[in-house]
Amino acid sequence: MPNQTSTVRAAVIGLGWPGMQHLKGYIADARAEVIAVCELDKAHAQQVAAQYNIPHIYTDHGEMLANKEIDAVSVCLPNFLHAPMTIDALNAGKHVLCEKPPACNAAEAQAMADAATQNGKTLMYALVQRFGGSTQRLKQLIDNGELGDVYFGKAGYVRRRGIPIGKGGWFVDKARAGGGALIDIGVHALDCVWWLMGSPKPVEIMGAAYSHFGHLVPDNVKYDVDDATFAQIHFQNGASLVLETTWALNLPGDNYIKIAGTKAGASLNPFTLYTEENGKEVDKPLEAPDRNSFDEEVKHFVACLVEGKEPISSAEQGVILMQMLDAIYESAAKGGSVQIRT
Repeated sequence: MPNQTSTVRAAVIGLGWPGMQHLKGYIADARAEVIAVCELDKAHAQQVAAQYNIPHIYTDHGEMLANKEIDAVSVCLPNFLHAPMTIDALNAGKHVLCEKPPACNAAEAQAMADAATQNGKTLMYALVQRFGGSTQRLKQLIDNGELGDVYFGKAGYVRRRGIPIGKGGWFVDKARAGGGALIDIGVHALDCVWWLMGSPKPVEIMGAAYSHFGHLVPDNVKYDVDDATFAQIHFQNGASLVLETTWALNLPGDNYIKIAGTKAGASLNPFTLYTEENGKEVDKPLEAPDRNSFDEEVKHFVACLVEGKEPISSAEQGVILMQMLDAIYESAAKGGSVQIRT
């Protein structure tokens, strides 16, 4: 069990949009305080530090990790930096909340999990869709047996047009991103539906990946990733799920999570329970609290550190999630199904 702490003194590495959400999440929690930020753009770091009264500013993460006052670190950087920065932080005795995707591949995620175990520290992944009000409410219904035995899930994160470039074009460079649409936004849809289904063990995956919209990025930007990926995943418990994710597709955009069980089914958008009463099909609108998912995510991380609990988006789950992403890409490349052996 991870060791406990009283007040969580946090630092944030990377002050782009995700990093700022982490920072605000810590500030919103009375059990935490942000005492340091690390950002290559020193002027931006100084501006943020002044705005939020943060005492320490760094441009070098090694110098920041030497600060023994820091208990926990949020890693909010491009994908290729997740593993090295997280491992450095864990080895320095810090707990880590790492942005999605966990890493560029499963091998990196395993090395991160191993570092957390070896150092007795908590590693949690920022899989923010788990923390939405509707998602949390649906998880309660599923765990309470309202849907019966869940055996099918369907998830999509589909953009008609929406290819991110990132600073220096890192989003569309496989060496730095690990992949394209699947690893960027598909990871959200896959993780959310997989978690709602009870995080069953994947055993076989069939995937297809496409790259047809490179003409939408500037000519001087390297583009060697997928802009559309589709997959079917089978699990050891007999359940299965279908995933679709795109940065660009000649169909309307969509964002959905659907779950089917032996008693009922449900969707997150619209938030509805699909059931049967007196032999008739009934669609019941559901209600859930309106929550800031990012604040709730950070709140959960802080609670895990204060109370010594294991996070719901754990290092072990991060490894399995990356194994699924790796297998989808492998299946797409070879044109056949891939077995997962864990």
